[in-house]
Amino acid sequence: MTDTIRTSADAATVSSAPRSAAETVITVIEPEPQAPLGRLREWLSAQKLALRMVRPEAGDPLPALDELGDGLVVLGGPMSAHAEDAHPWIGPLRGLLRDVVDAGVPTVAICLGAQIAAEAVGGTTATPSPHGTERGVVDLELTDAAATDPLFSEIVDEAVRAAVRAGIPTQDGTRLPVLVSHDDGVVNLPETATLLASSAGAPVQAWRVGHLLALQHHPESTPARMERVESRVTAWKLGAVADMEELKDLTDDELPAEAVSAGRRVRAEAERAEPVVQAFGRALARVLARQARAHRASGYREA
Repeated sequence: MTDTIRTSADAATVSSAPRSAAETVITVIEPEPQAPLGRLREWLSAQKLALRMVRPEAGDPLPALDELGDGLVVLGGPMSAHAEDAHPWIGPLRGLLRDVVDAGVPTVAICLGAQIAAEAVGGTTATPSPHGTERGVVDLELTDAAATDPLFSEIVDEAVRAAVRAGIPTQDGTRLPVLVSHDDGVVNLPETATLLASSAGAPVQAWRVGHLLALQHHPESTPARMERVESRVTAWKLGAVADMEELKDLTDDELPAEAVSAGRRVRAEAERAEPVVQAFGRALARVLARQARAHRASGYREA
């Protein structure tokens, strides 16, 4: 689950038209427009990947394993990983994530996607997290395994180099700033998973099992989006609206001064972290693209 409010810039869609058989195709499952693909769209497209969008809350059926193409991205959303009664696609998505792990399909799961993925492979997600809510910029504390992980280490190395260039402390390459927005969290991983990073409010921040890389944080987000989320959620907590659904219609002029200040503070923190966040996201897209092409070259093809 993620506390996210959609911005007008996030409303841009990605074509889901049929693609050339020669293209490397990534299926993107966007559970809700409140947690869009964001600038990860640009970074994936820069890798010459064709993106196929699936939006289950809009009525799109989840694809079968052999319909995914060459890779998968599962994004976040405001719902709980346990809210199957209200969102009946959650159970099938859990099954699909179990299948992609078994089949070795390159996959990135973010926030809600990571929480559902954890339960797909035998882990546990708490709703809400016993460690509390995380929102804004936090430090990612990298485990020893992160430095040698076949997928994560390259991403981390690039982000660390960007941090050093920007003068952002990394504690000898073991700490990186990331953008977070979640109430729920993974509390247990199965033995088959490798823990890659934690944070003060989320012991399980990044992990991998097979070719699935799971991230609790949001590499696709932006300072502007973080400001909007923080200001609207703060406004809700201050009682400016009765229901979080009303937040998307709340204009900046209607925000309490305290909510405006909270949003600006988070935006300033996110802007300082921008060199690292962008380096992480670009490297993530590059690694996923390389894995997807290798998966395709190994003999996998769409049915």
